[in-house]
Amino acid sequence: MIRKLRKKFILIASGAILIILAVVMVSINLVTYASTISEIDSILEFILDNNGRMPMDWHRKENFLFHVNQELPYETRYFSMILDDCGNLVMTDYEHIASVSDEDIQEFILTDSKKNAGRIETSDGIYFYQRKQISGEDLCETYPDAGLTDESYSLTIFMDATNRLYRFQNMQLFSILSSIFCFLVFFVLVSVFSNRAIKPTIEAYEKQKRFITDAGHELKTPLAIISANTEVIEAMDGKSEWTESILNQVRRLSGLVADLITLARLEESAENENLTTEEFDFSAKVKEVAESFRLVVTQQGKQFSSEIAGGITLKGNMKSLHELVSILTDNAVKYCDDNGTVSVSLSAQKKNAVLAVTNDYKDGETVDYSKFFDRFYREDSSRNSEKHGYGIGLSMAESIVSIHKGKISAGFADGKITFTVLLPI
Repeated sequence: MIRKLRKKFILIASGAILIILAVVMVSINLVTYASTISEIDSILEFILDNNGRMPMDWHRKENFLFHVNQELPYETRYFSMILDDCGNLVMTDYEHIASVSDEDIQEFILTDSKKNAGRIETSDGIYFYQRKQISGEDLCETYPDAGLTDESYSLTIFMDATNRLYRFQNMQLFSILSSIFCFLVFFVLVSVFSNRAIKPTIEAYEKQKRFITDAGHELKTPLAIISANTEVIEAMDGKSEWTESILNQVRRLSGLVADLITLARLEESAENENLTTEEFDFSAKVKEVAESFRLVVTQQGKQFSSEIAGGITLKGNMKSLHELVSILTDNAVKYCDDNGTVSVSLSAQKKNAVLAVTNDYKDGETVDYSKFFDRFYREDSSRNSEKHGYGIGLSMAESIVSIHKGKISAGFADGKITFTVLLPI
């Protein structure tokens, strides 16, 4: 129990910080990438607005989405390309870039002319571009020696964004590595201090378990005295409905005390890992328990079937696993519909022994199966004595399965409720 609680605390705390780190990291990277692309687009738009060249004598504009200073014209690597209405290359301007030559320009000419903006990846780098239609008269101011006429031309500006994107990728890698490092540090710290964090819960649990054990032992003596005195009264005055009621309730309370003590011992054995184990024939044990219930079921006018595969052996505590099969079968018999069927099956699947106990249960669709393994939970809320029990048997079954590193679940389908247990072979 303590180990499971500590493990759950570590997993929840680590999961929470992992989600927070992931959200922060993704948010920062998305904002940074959007800012980088916005900066590139704004620079391209600025160059286009100045007919293909970034002016050297401009003044800062407040609506720029990027950091503007006097070094911007010198650190921005771009080139311009002018095409006529037929898509023929009129001229190129390589003055502000060194990595593009006349041999490379054909790759850029093939850029989809229907798109006014986009991105091209070449062997030399990554280029973003924007284009617009502009009159030759306006272009002559920027390129007076290009021999342009008054007709309309397509001006495309290509900007080398390799360094900007490379810086973003480095920042992205750094943020991922930093997040992993922070998560590992947090995980180690949580693992080291987890015992201190759950100490109040552990102390409360230990006190509760000690109370159950001590109270159980203390109740045994008065219950035995009440039972003995009642039997003396019956011997002297004869049986009556009152003495019968007293004895029934004493037996009921004695059974509850015994089950509580058994459950406490099971959990203590699981925590201390001192449960006696041995390898035994689980198939024979399941068959033995199932057959012991056959007569009870048939006497109630119900059907009983079993399908138990032979040769399945387990290493575990034979007494507690015997109790597990008895609890599940007894529960199925109690809650089976009149004239219904109780079935017990055992099979081997991969590395698990699969025990399934099924009974007809027409009202099962409205049941909350998530509470079935809670202590003192009974589906019949009135808690009358029609079905004898204390609502603790399935909790004991879950503890036994947990001790043996298995899994137990309850499900409903086709008017039947099935308890399925997986135990490692």
